[in-house]
Amino acid sequence: MADAYYPMEILEVFPDEDEATSMAHISAFLATTSDFGPSSPTTSIDPVPSSPSSDEAPPNLTNTKKRTRRERPKQEIEYLHAKHADLQRQLQLLQLLRAPPKALQPWQERAMRQAEAAQRTLQENSRLKSLVEDQLKVINTLERILTKRPRLSTFGSSHLDGKHPVLGVANHEVDLEQLLQQQYDKMDSEWIRRQLHDATAPLKQATLERSADGDTIGLGFVAKMKIPIDFRSMADVLWSHKTGLLGPACTVLHTYHPNLVYTQEITALPDASMPMLETRDGVRRFDDANRVVILWRSIIEDEANPHDPGHLIGSRWGWLVVEPTGRFECCMQGSMTTLTPTFPSHLDAVAPAIGTWTELLLQASQENKQNFGGLMQNAVLARRQQLGLPIGPDIFFGQDCQAPVEIV
Repeated sequence: MADAYYPMEILEVFPDEDEATSMAHISAFLATTSDFGPSSPTTSIDPVPSSPSSDEAPPNLTNTKKRTRRERPKQEIEYLHAKHADLQRQLQLLQLLRAPPKALQPWQERAMRQAEAAQRTLQENSRLKSLVEDQLKVINTLERILTKRPRLSTFGSSHLDGKHPVLGVANHEVDLEQLLQQQYDKMDSEWIRRQLHDATAPLKQATLERSADGDTIGLGFVAKMKIPIDFRSMADVLWSHKTGLLGPACTVLHTYHPNLVYTQEITALPDASMPMLETRDGVRRFDDANRVVILWRSIIEDEANPHDPGHLIGSRWGWLVVEPTGRFECCMQGSMTTLTPTFPSHLDAVAPAIGTWTELLLQASQENKQNFGGLMQNAVLARRQQLGLPIGPDIFFGQDCQAPVEIV
């Protein structure tokens, strides 16, 4: 029994295109083939018989058959072109007959605008609520620290033995390299103290601490998260952020080499009657075999280029470590600390208004959150685009880069 034959329109194999476009593709495809394309002289590739055969067809009959084989595809492609033109006419007619979209009534347009505005308001309220909650946590923790002395000091030994980072008049670069190498050597003990080795990403945590003498308050911030780009690219993003994308209050005093930079930042305190705050940072990048370390440490005294005598002196330090976890994935870990300013001896009598240090630490907390939140996320997305990698809402592995900071 012969197989049943079910006719099928050739356009059914192009479900995602309109018929006119599909026909154009078919015609273009067939035109490139040896059978359906324009006629041209061809060279026969039929094997030449070793000896003449008595059954060989006369030359005129053979040429007639070849000419017939060429003409049939030509007729087919002519039909396809005609079909293409006919479908184009049908498409134009359907487009003319299609009813135009119904215009919205004025009340419908107003309702849509009001709904969009309400949604934006809810998002902004949620963001502000998160910001206020974070600041309340910082204030509550700061109050506990100020009213109760901690049992153990959690500051580094350099702030207990009175040793502060100092740059001499000569060998400025050598002094800075030595100070930052010492900072690099302290990183392992810092990771143990902060329990970053065993921490699970994502982690963003802030701590408020006080020195043993009770005179210095510090804000510590630790973070650990997965980043959807390779670790070298992520290190470049961080280095650009620390040394290139500086705000108007920060300038680069000196670039000793591509991995060593000396910066200065001058900011106003929340109390307008207080002197300006000047912070000098040495920033260093270490490119290890399987990780990149970026660290910084404030310089309290620069004998070759002293701080402004009328400024308070800022003090902070930190580490950022980026390690590979995949071809286009890495783990970023960070620990940083910001202390209340150091008063030069001739400014000891200056007393800040109540709440000045709280506002200063709140500002530092918010800056750290932004650096590890929206700013870093935008930088990563821009870098992925430069590398030609896909950009989607789920590339951060479900981590909320702008989640509230946990206060402990």
